[in-house]
Amino acid sequence: MPQADRNRPTHKLTRRTYSLTSRRGPTWPMLLLGTIAAACAAAALAAAGFALVTSRDNSKKADALCAPPMSEREIREQLSKARIALDHEVATRLVMEQQASESLAEIHRMRTDLTFLKRQHDKSN
Repeated sequence: MPQADRNRPTHKLTRRTYSLTSRRGPTWPMLLLGTIAAACAAAALAAAGFALVTSRDNSKKADALCAPPMSEREIREQLSKARIALDHEVATRLVMEQQASESLAEIHRMRTDLTFLKRQHDKSN
């Protein structure tokens, strides 16, 4: 190429590298579609988590229902433990009631002594 051709403006235009670029930004329908897809994915994850939790709860309930029945010996042991606990509670309650009645009697006696002493004090003054 001659030297004169290299300086021409048309020659400089043809020697550059060009690439395609979009002149418009993302359109609203595309943004809306992406938002809807993200919301659906989040809802699907939440539903999967809920299903997992409920299936665990249901399997625990089924395991409890399908457990083998307790033997008669175990039932008798539990019954004897419950009877011992009940007897202990009854004895404790009786002791507490007795202590409460003794305390009330002592309070009544102290009140009568206090009123007597107040009268004696008033008479001496």
